Amino acid sequence: MGRRKARGMVRIGIAVVLAMSVGMMAFAATEGELVVVQGAEPTGLDPAVHRENPTYNVTMNIFDSLLQRNADGSITPALAESFEALEDENAWIFHLRAGVTFHNGEPLTADAVVATVDRIMDPALNSTRATDLGWIETVEVIDELTVKIIANKTFALAEHYFSELQIIPPLHVAEVGTAFDAAPVGTGPFRFVRWDRGNQVVLERNDDYWQGPADVETLIFRFITSPASRVTTLLGGDADLIADPPLTAMDQIENNAATSLGIATGTRVMFVGLDTKQESPLQDERVRQALNYAIDKQAIIENLLYGLAEETVAMTTSTDLGFNPDLSPYPYDPDKARQLLADAGYPNGFEISMDALNGRYINDKEVAQAIAGFLSEVGITVNINILEFGAFNAAIFSQTSSPMYFVGWGNAPFDASYVYDFIVRSDGLLSTIDDPVIDALINAGNSTINQADRIAIYHTAAELINDAAPVIFLYKQPVLYGFSSRLTWTPRSDEFLWMYDAVLD
Repeated sequence: MGRRKARGMVRIGIAVVLAMSVGMMAFAATEGELVVVQGAEPTGLDPAVHRENPTYNVTMNIFDSLLQRNADGSITPALAESFEALEDENAWIFHLRAGVTFHNGEPLTADAVVATVDRIMDPALNSTRATDLGWIETVEVIDELTVKIIANKTFALAEHYFSELQIIPPLHVAEVGTAFDAAPVGTGPFRFVRWDRGNQVVLERNDDYWQGPADVETLIFRFITSPASRVTTLLGGDADLIADPPLTAMDQIENNAATSLGIATGTRVMFVGLDTKQESPLQDERVRQALNYAIDKQAIIENLLYGLAEETVAMTTSTDLGFNPDLSPYPYDPDKARQLLADAGYPNGFEISMDALNGRYINDKEVAQAIAGFLSEVGITVNINILEFGAFNAAIFSQTSSPMYFVGWGNAPFDASYVYDFIVRSDGLLSTIDDPVIDALINAGNSTINQADRIAIYHTAAELINDAAPVIFLYKQPVLYGFSSRLTWTPRSDEFLWMYDAVLD
């Protein structure tokens, strides 16, 4: 079969994707079969329940949403061919595409949109997505292909969430119940075939897709925790695309005749959550500030991320709406950290646990170890618990994790509220602190669509958040991919593995 040179330089918003031209080499994968390897397996495939990025990367190829977020960050119609925002009513009217069917033949109707939202909101489902959509008041059917969604307040990021509202077939879900989590049916470009637990999810092309059939006939997502093993799989010709290869393998991938490397500035904010709702020294603001002074973030970025990451200030960078340019990152100042610990009553430090992952993020285990090392220098003993991805998520989402946990949070909308809503607000999914003043600012920022007002609100919120130190502020990690020479695909800075537009030679 033919070979196509990998793309050279592609600009995605602020992201610059670097790719090397590659030569020719026999490839082991089957013609028409695209193999994508990521570091973690989905926790389930029911989009009403799960939204973790490794899960969403699979489900976004099976399901469609009302709207679609593109690689450049723009939002365009999807299952809704058009929509109107009724600002005076805090409502939106969506006009669905005629003739769209789910993979089982069930037609897309307004009832499917109502059922999707109602199911997410059903307490019996215990959906982590209910927090995302708590601003929705009601969903009303106007006619078979027209639906009205009414909010209980003005919500600035509504269209973003509509772009992630993956619509389910209500009749089929009512028939199969919880089995839908393991055998989903959507309207997307690929149909579910099977899930070999611990190994792979196999999808096949939906030839009746409303945007037209994809180039790829079979799409396989495989899951390999070890970054080094992912690289071996790519170099051995058993993968077309691998996510998050180790930085130490960059030269190896670039210098191989059949592979190339893609690097983009990412949106994922890396931090250590400091859960103040558990009984621990972290409940003292001075202790949390001390932890921030104790970490040499630039050393971590230079040595473990090859200088490719960007340090955050209050979990944001200059690309995010709401970034406060008057704030600076916590400097590395271990003496200041020791003084704050002493002031808080811990002159000899203390012992604490931190949960982390191995292979989900770039050099995540090594970064966790470096953080523990820096904290040990100011007297804090950190016991690291390396957890499997599903167990880790279950712990942090139920707020039963260790008091500290090292994690990343994607910020596809490039908006401060998308981070603060979930991590800082007292009723957020990963809420670490309970501060009514900060809550009021976050809610105010979400409750207006005036961008100038939102920026001013988040500037004030960022000052308070920086002082409150609800997390150890770290960095935005880069987005890295390894490509086979037969794949043409544009990486996205939001890390989404939307493979509809992938082309195989």
